[in-house]
Amino acid sequence: MNAPESNTTSLAAPDSDSTFVPHLSSYNDCVTCRVIGSGAFAATGIYALRMARPGAPGSIVGKRIMGGLGVCFLVGSALRWRM
Repeated sequence: MNAPESNTTSLAAPDSDSTFVPHLSSYNDCVTCRVIGSGAFAATGIYALRMARPGAPGSIVGKRIMGGLGVCFLVGSALRWRM
């Protein structure tokens, strides 16, 4: 008896003639998404700055870290509109 031939699938290799060119897609958020995202970043930044105030509990180093994070989040909320 003859052994049945197995149907093997081979992965097609790309042609050596064609070159892959990555396509850069430009993605733009809708205005509503930008407003909500900017608001979330700004609210987080304001919260972090409130935790950095002198009357808030915590160490000096922790307050400085929170102050830096607050500024970064506020700048991030403004830079979201530049894209």
